[in-house]
This record gives sequence, structure tokens and C-alpha cells, in this order.
Amino acid sequence: MMHDPHGDNQQERDSFVKQQGKKLVRDKAMKAIKKFGKVALKVGAKALLAAGKALLGLLAGIGLPYLLIIGGVILGLLLIYLATTLLFSSNDESLSPEQRELSNHVIEVANSTVDMSKPEQVPYRVPPELIISALQIYDSSKHGVSEKEAATIMGEALAPIFTFGNYEGLIEEVVTVCVEGEEECTSVPSETPFEINYVESVEAWDRVLTANYSEYTTDWETASSSSTETVQVPKKDANGVPIPGQFIEDEITTRTTVKSRVTTMIDNSIGNEDYTYFDRVLSEEPFGYGINDKLTTEALYQATGGEIRYKEWLSGNSLAGFNGTVTPGSSVPSQYMEYYLAAEKAYKVDWFFVAAIHFVETGFSTHPTMMSSVGAEGHTQFMPCSWLGWAYPGCVGGNGFIDVGEDIKFNPKLIKQYGGYGIDADKNGKATPWDIKDALFTTASYLNKNGFAKNVDKAIRAYNHSDIYVRDVKEAANRFKNEATYSPSDGTVPNLAPGSFMKPAKGTFSSGYGPRAFEKRSFHYGIDIANPEMPPIVAAADGVISKLHTGCPKIGSRSSTCGDYWGNHVWIKHNVGGQQFEAVYGHFSAVGVSLNQEVKQGQFLGYMGTSGSSTGVHLHFELHLGSRNKYKNVLNPTMYIPHN
Repeated sequence: MMHDPHGDNQQERDSFVKQQGKKLVRDKAMKAIKKFGKVALKVGAKALLAAGKALLGLLAGIGLPYLLIIGGVILGLLLIYLATTLLFSSNDESLSPEQRELSNHVIEVANSTVDMSKPEQVPYRVPPELIISALQIYDSSKHGVSEKEAATIMGEALAPIFTFGNYEGLIEEVVTVCVEGEEECTSVPSETPFEINYVESVEAWDRVLTANYSEYTTDWETASSSSTETVQVPKKDANGVPIPGQFIEDEITTRTTVKSRVTTMIDNSIGNEDYTYFDRVLSEEPFGYGINDKLTTEALYQATGGEIRYKEWLSGNSLAGFNGTVTPGSSVPSQYMEYYLAAEKAYKVDWFFVAAIHFVETGFSTHPTMMSSVGAEGHTQFMPCSWLGWAYPGCVGGNGFIDVGEDIKFNPKLIKQYGGYGIDADKNGKATPWDIKDALFTTASYLNKNGFAKNVDKAIRAYNHSDIYVRDVKEAANRFKNEATYSPSDGTVPNLAPGSFMKPAKGTFSSGYGPRAFEKRSFHYGIDIANPEMPPIVAAADGVISKLHTGCPKIGSRSSTCGDYWGNHVWIKHNVGGQQFEAVYGHFSAVGVSLNQEVKQGQFLGYMGTSGSSTGVHLHFELHLGSRNKYKNVLNPTMYIPHN
């Protein structure tokens, strides 16, 4: 059941949070101390110190008011959890035989999540430390399984999902044989196909990957050999006529030349950090972990030295991968949108940031030479060494500029060899910053590789080490985003209702207007529309964005106060039939509009989510007559919007 607290008075909400906090501490403390107390006593100060550092990140996500409620009890409890995790994951000598057996079993389970004989799968192996960390929350006895069985269940659930593809390469050969003394040589061409099995896509606990391969044909390579043999040939008279029955020895030299080339693939794939799989698996049965459970798992895993940024991922508000049509505003040349959107899809970098760099660097390719004073070149201004790779001998110790031919600088094979960023996006065998698609894909890839998903400012600064540059790019990106129109695909939103209100999202009415049956003295001043598919939310009528809030974690919790409990939300002043209304749309996963923006009925506002005080994916929708004045002018939305 989802939770939406709007309508409760503040005192009741504070009381509820305190009661829940005390209950959480009491229940979890007794359970954890009983299960892990003896083990935790064996853990040294070093483990506790590491545990404490990881704990800081978790507590930062809980929030100060909640922290004050829980206080020292939860601190001690989590230190026990964290220290125990360190003990299990380190395979310490103090482990009992049973604990050592469990630790070894977890390692076996981790190894079984991929085919360890295939190097391309090994990077996606589920870490044993993650399995152990997640198990600290799992009550195996409640589910009627042993700890070892629980570890197996956890490993199988988190195991990556691979899809594989086949590519047919080609080896071309031309064998030329020349016999000394003969006027013509004999050439025999041949083609030998071969098959490459490759990873087409991966959905792993901490990342997703979609293959991005480009076909590449090597240059012709030539190898020659010669051989001489002695043969019997007829003896000839003075007139050159063979003498019957008489032979002499002669040497014949044969030269063989083999010319060959190979058509194969170059892998330009990038794995994007994404915790959707981790979040989904632990939320579902048999685990049923809430947001705090998953944040605790993150802290436990960090205590073992594992790298995870689940909490940071939750706070993202990107619209990358929008399912529909994006129409740019007047500031962005429409002819480039197909490349911006394709780059966004390939590298999970919002199209408006790619467009912003294109604009800031060359004014959308309108600069006269598109060459900078220091040698950066092309549509998005890459230094040659960044494009080709700093491992290229001519780049070592230099400033990034080299004067080499295009056969080297734009060669995809050499770019891969020297660790460059250049991408052959249009698959023509040449990766060049002067090709618009190659340049924009490389820009998106560069931002991705420099941590765009985790820190947008840091990724932009890596492109040009200037705070002013970061400011200019972000200002342009926000302008391009706000000017654009997002039109969801057909069938993803309800039907329009000209002259009245339409239903703002597809889904079921999960909670109506009025008193809540499951909470005393609680009144719900809106309606909830639930849909686990997280569909688009659209404007119920024409209007103007009067207020919005973004930046809340995508997944909230019952006690979250982010965004005034609404999480990421939007208010719109509507005019329907000559009457003024103001509507509240709450709990977005991502918001796609800006303050004071005019919207039309059915226009995209963002995606449904569970941010703020919420325990399930839904849209909280309120409707007020005139302007919202707390709940003095609130209306029952079911009297105004369709039910289907």
C-alpha cells in the first residue's frame, strides 16, 4: 500500500515519525543484537572505523530530524551491522567453521553469477561482499531457508542478464604466384568468413550496457616468399628444338605473394552506471526491502571497500531515454536533434547537454574555421591527442596538439589502441571530429566516461577546466531543455478532454479523496493514480507552471519530508471554462518542465514515481478552486477528471 500524508496536520505527522522511529530502533536492535552481538565483539577498532565512515553516508540520506529521533541507539546498531559485514567479507581467522563455510559458499555463489571462463562476463560478476551485505537485512529464518540457501537466492536474483549477438567477419586473401621466365602470374582470391560471438547488452546490479560496435576493415598486408627447385628439362639443339630423349637440369624460381585483410568489429561500448536492477530486485519478493534497507545495504557494502553510488543515483532527475517525440525550441537547430537524441540514447547523457556543448564550442558549427588557437578541432572542439589517445608517442608530454595525417588521427583501430575518445558513430570506417555524428557521439561518450551520471559539473569541467565554461554550458542546457516540447508516444497517456480536465496519467485510482481507512484522524485531500510502469504525467488542462520542486531522490520513504512530502512535484494554474483552478501533481521520478512555463492539455510534465513521502509508484493529484490556500478551497478531483 502506498503512503501519501497530505491532509494530516503537522503535529500528527511528527508524532507518527517519532513512533515509527522508536519502533524501528526497538525491533531492529533486538533482532540484530541477538543475531550478531557475539560476532561483533570480535571485531577490531579498524573494522569499526571503516564501518563508521560508511555509516556517515547512510545517515546523510536519513535526514537530520530522523537522526535526532533515533540517536545513539541506531548508531550502535548499525556499527554492529557494519562490523559484522566486514568480518564476514574479510574471511578473518576469527570466523567459526560455520561462518567460514558460509563465506566460502557466498564466493561460489558470486562466481556462479557469470561464466568465469569468459573474460567479457567477469566484470559483471556479483561481488560476494554485496551478497553478504544484502543478507544482513534478510531474515532467512522467517522465510524458512538456511543462510547458505538465502545466499544462493540472493546471488541468483542479482545475477546479470546477458543478451548475445553474432557477427560474421571476413578474411580476404589474394595469393599471387609468379614463375620466373613466364610472362603472366596467376592470382587466386579467396574469402573466409568467421563468426564472432559478442555481448549485445547487459543488465547488471550496478550498470547497464548496450553494445556499440563499428565495422572495421584493416589495411591490406602483404607477405612474400620465394622458392627455387631443380627440374629436368628437355635439351635443345642450336635451333631451340628439343632433342628427343635428352634432358638437362635447370633451376626454376617461384615467387608467392599473399595479400590479406580482415573485416571485423571495434567495440565502442560503454557501461552506464545504473542501479535500476539492484533497486528492483531487492524491492521484490522474496526480499521486499524498503528504501532504508537498501541504503543500509549500500553502507554495509561500502564498509567492505566496495564501490557503490546507489544513494547518488536515486537523486538523479534526468529525462534521458524519453519515450516519445522531442521538439526543440527556437534556440536549437532542428537538423541536429536526431544526433543529439541518438547520442543520449547511446550514452545516457541528456541531449540538451550535448547540444549545449555544441553551442558553446562552435555556435552549432557556425564558427568560420572550427579550429581553436591551441589546435582543438571539429564540431565540438577536441584536441587531437584526446581524440586519438594520449598514449600515442607524439602526444606524450605534449599539450594535446599533434600534426599527423588523417590516416593515423582518424583511424578507429589506432584510436582504440592509444586509448582515445574518438568514435566512428556513422560506421564508415573513419572517426573524425569533422563529422557531426562522430563529434556529438564522442562528446556524449566523453561526458559519460567522466562521471556524468554521478556529477554533471565535474563531467563538464573535464571537457574544459573552467568554472565559467561549466556555468555557460549548464545555462545553455537548461534553456534548451525548458524550450523543448516533450510529446509522449501514442497510447502512453489518457485521451484529451477539450473544454474540461483530462486524466493526468494512466493508472488505477489507488486512494481516493476523503478520510483514510488505515490512518486515524487522517484526511486525503487529493487522489492517487498508481501505475508500476512509471508512465508520463501530463497537464490535465491548459495552464502555467506556478511552482515546482526537483532534486528529491527518485525513491522516497514513508517518513521523507523532501519537497514538502510531495517529493518532486509541479503546481499548475489552470483555466477551464473561464474558471481558475490550481492543481498539485506530486511524487515525480523526474520533472520535465520549468517555472512559469505555459503548457497545453496533454503536454508532458514528467514521469510518475515515488519520491517524497511515498511507498509506491503513484501520482498524487490535488485540485483547488482559484489559488491553493492550504486546504480552504480544495475540491474533490474525482468530480472533475475522468476515471479511465
